[in-house]
Order: sequence, then C-alpha cells, then structure tokens
Amino acid sequence: MPLTARQRSIHNKNGTKRSASFSKGKKTRKSSESEFLMTNAPSDLRSIAYPGGAVALGLLLTSRLLAAYWSHISDCDETYNYWEPLHYLVYGSGLQTWEYSPEYAIRSYMPLWLFALPAKILSYIMAPVTVFYTVRIILATLSACADFMFYKAICHEFGVHVGRVWLCLTLPAAGMFASSAAMLPSAWSSALVAAALACWWRKRYPYAVVLTAITTLLSWPFTAILGLPIAIDMLIIKKQYTEFIKWSVISLLVILLPTVAVDSWHYGRLVVAPWNIVAYNIFTEHGPDLYGVEPWTYYFVNGFLNFNIVWVLSLSCPLLLGACTAVAPRSTARAGFCVPYWLALLPLALWLAVFMLQPHKEERFLYPVYSVVVLTGAISLDCLQKMTFAVGTELFRHSISRITALYNNYHGAMTLLRHVPESSEPRILCFGKEWYRSPSSWHLPQHHGVRFITTHFDGQLPAPYQETSDGTRIIHPYFNDQNKGDNRTYVHVSECHYLVDSDIGAPSTLEPAYHKQTNTWDIIATVPLLDSSKSHPLFRSFYIPVLSYKNVVYANLYLLRNKLLNN
Repeated sequence: MPLTARQRSIHNKNGTKRSASFSKGKKTRKSSESEFLMTNAPSDLRSIAYPGGAVALGLLLTSRLLAAYWSHISDCDETYNYWEPLHYLVYGSGLQTWEYSPEYAIRSYMPLWLFALPAKILSYIMAPVTVFYTVRIILATLSACADFMFYKAICHEFGVHVGRVWLCLTLPAAGMFASSAAMLPSAWSSALVAAALACWWRKRYPYAVVLTAITTLLSWPFTAILGLPIAIDMLIIKKQYTEFIKWSVISLLVILLPTVAVDSWHYGRLVVAPWNIVAYNIFTEHGPDLYGVEPWTYYFVNGFLNFNIVWVLSLSCPLLLGACTAVAPRSTARAGFCVPYWLALLPLALWLAVFMLQPHKEERFLYPVYSVVVLTGAISLDCLQKMTFAVGTELFRHSISRITALYNNYHGAMTLLRHVPESSEPRILCFGKEWYRSPSSWHLPQHHGVRFITTHFDGQLPAPYQETSDGTRIIHPYFNDQNKGDNRTYVHVSECHYLVDSDIGAPSTLEPAYHKQTNTWDIIATVPLLDSSKSHPLFRSFYIPVLSYKNVVYANLYLLRNKLLNN
C-alpha cells in the first residue's frame, strides 16, 4: 500500500524506518507502508534500535501468558463476583453475592457470557480447573493485543524512543502482572481503554468512540471519564460533531440494548445494570464508603508497590515535561498531527483526581490507567535522557523482585485445592477465617461446593446460587446492601467434608486451631502462606535473595478432611 502524503513528509523529514524485528532501521527489502514508523522527533532516529511488530507482540504475549499461569487471585471480589457467577453459567452451580440478587441487580451477566460461551464448549473436554486457566489465557491474549495496539500508537504519537522505553517498562511491571489476566471489569477496561486511546492517537475516531462505549456500557461505567479527552478532541478541537454523535448513538444501541435484554432475562425484570451500579455508588449514602475505606495516601503507596520508580516518574511527568520544554524546546515539540501533551495525558490526571478523592479505594480501581501510568513514566525517562542499561536493569530487577515476592508469599492458596479428592457424591468444602483466600469453585472437582463457617468476620459473604434454570431470578432474604452478615448463609463446621484452615493468629472460640483437632480432622495438604504481621514490611513486599527468608515468617494453610464424614 503506498504511503500517504503526510507519511512521506514525515519520513523524508526524519528518515525513520522500522524493520521487521529488533534491529536498526536499515532497508533490507522492498518498502511498504507497514515498514515505516512515524515519529514527531525532530532528529534522525535511524540509529535507534527498537522492537518491530512481531518481536513486540511476542514479548507482550509471553509476559501476559506467564501472568495468566503464575498470578494468584489477589482480590476476593474477583472470585465471588466474577469467577463464581461464571462457574454458575457454565456448570449450573456456584456462589452468588448480593450484587447479583434481583433485588439489587448491580452486576451485568452480559460480559460474563462472552467468556461463558467458550468456557461452556471447553467444559465438555476439559476439567474445570483447566477451563479456568484457559479463560485466563484468553484474557491475557486479549490484553497483550490491546497493549500491542497501544505500543504502536505510542511510537506513532510520542516517538519510537518513548515506545521502546514503554515496552521495556511494561513487560516486567508488577501492576500489569496482576491485572492482565484478572477476571475483573477494571482489568477488562484496562485493555479496552488502552485500545481506545491507541485508536484516538492514530486518528481512528470511530473505533475510539466504540471502544470507549464498550468499556463504559459493558465493562465499568466509570471509565466514561477516560473518554472525555477523546470527546474534547473530536467536538471542540476537530469539531467532528456528526461523526461523534453518529458513532455514540450506534454504540449505545448495539451494546446497551442486548445488555439490557440479557440482564432483564436473568433477573426476571427490566434491568439496566450499568445505571444501577452508578446509582448505588453515587446516589446512596453508603455506596462509596461502605467497603474498603482508605486514607488519601493509599494510591501513592499502592502505585509504588506495583510500579516502583516508574510510579514516581509518572507523577513527576508534568514537572519534567515543563522543565524539558524550558531547557530544550525542540525536544518536546509536537508535530501538527499529534494531540497536545496536556490532552494526550489528561485521562490519567482525570482518573487519579476522581479516585483519590473517593473514600473507597482498591488496587483494582487503578487498572484502567495502568498502561498510561507506564507511558507517563516512559515520557519522564525520555525527558531525562537517562535510559541507560544500568537503570533499565535496576528497574527490571525491582519488578521481578516484587513478582517473586507475590508468588512466594501467596501462590500456595492457588494450589491447595488440587489435593481435594474427587467424589461422585456431593461434598462441601468450607472456608473459615481464610475465606478471602479462595481461588473459586473452578479449582474443585465436580460435585463439590464452597461454603463458609462462622468466624470473627461479621460482614456479608456469598451464598450458593439456586441450582435451577431460574437461579438468577430468585431473591434470597439473607442478601443486603449494607455488608451485614447473616447466619443463614453459614454452615456448621460439622457439616464440612473438607475445611481450609491456617495457623495465622491466636486461636479463639470462634476460630479454633482445627488442624490440631486430630480426632476430627486429618491434614491432607499444607502450603506456605506469608504471616504479614510477623514479617518485615520491606522484605515481605520485595524478594531479596538470602535476606528475605531471614526477615519474613511463613505460616501454613491447611486442607483438612473430616474423619467423621469421610469414613
């Protein structure tokens, strides 16, 4: 395909060509449009080596697929609000939370069906835990493809140097490791927002509008905030009123109507789930401050844990851009076809401003802007011009250190349930004080279900779906939107065929050391689990060879068998 006049102009000005792999831009065969990479840099970049399409996509796929296999479920909301309902759609059994009660209906079944359909097909030939990891692989692959689009757009919009740095920083980032294969709307939105921004920067406005609508209506309504800069560009700067309105209306009809139809069928009444979740979180007195209330410093600490020095660089980006502009104006000059820096980076500023002010804070709430966090960090490094091999190696080492710490400290919970014996009869596996460690029903053999026993925790826990064709329509009296526990959702410990227990904390009447009650319980399997209260904060957060094991304490997570019920 021949180059456009604009592409020829930019190429002639900068002399920048892209090879098919990680090599210098030297012409080796007949050129085509796909071999040219536009850049706004005013100097000749032919001497810069950078990964081409095949290499970049291969690296991203490798990184994200490793996360799909190695990452643990760090948020119990992922287990109980997404994996469990998905298990119900595929196998007809699972745990239901109050959000899926027809009385409240603040979660949509529509996005779950996008994964339930392939999972249902796979369920005929695979065990549930294999289907679980296959779905994770699908999520990781889609995330890698979105990141690849983002990488190409960065190279187009910010230059190949920033693109190369972004790729180097995103591959080992602990934040991307945690989010890229997560079964969470915020994780889906992370990929969708990256793809939408990529289309926006490449002037593919219809795709940008549609992808923004998908993340808003099908994934997480609050990500509409991230589409505001696209709307500003199209309506105020480019004045593309007709294009914006046309694709907004088309997206609304094509996405929202099927979603309403699917959810209304499941809940047995007219339901607009995206509106319900917005109304609950904004227009109720308890919605934004009932769960996970954290101080204003929460995201600063959490951002550093997941991105270390990249997070500091990201927050420093406006200052560094200003300083770089004052010292070397040409280095930050933008080509005429590029979006201004302030508008291109506005999504991150908007998102942080909104969510840092909210009392309810969780790590997953930053997932949608993780790619932009890395981008602003890359831009800061570009401004500093200190992307040396030593710095790059140090950044990589710290990220790998964080991932290793997460794996060593918490991955045992993902493997413990592999030791549950198969049975042709119904069996109950119970969680007590470690209820939030459950990796979901996907890790259990068939005919086994998850239930909970009484502990010191007095909040609301999920309960099993009614395993009938109309199970999603049934209103249970024990669900509420006040996070109040209900004894009707618990079972007595004597009814449990298997029990997950730990030796973290001191035993009490409500939380005895079941693993020591040898007359009733057999220990089937044991896995290590970090006892954070007895471990040094630095060494439990990052893995440092030799020193970590001397400064952290591991407890045990036990899988117990009830002797009285399994004779």
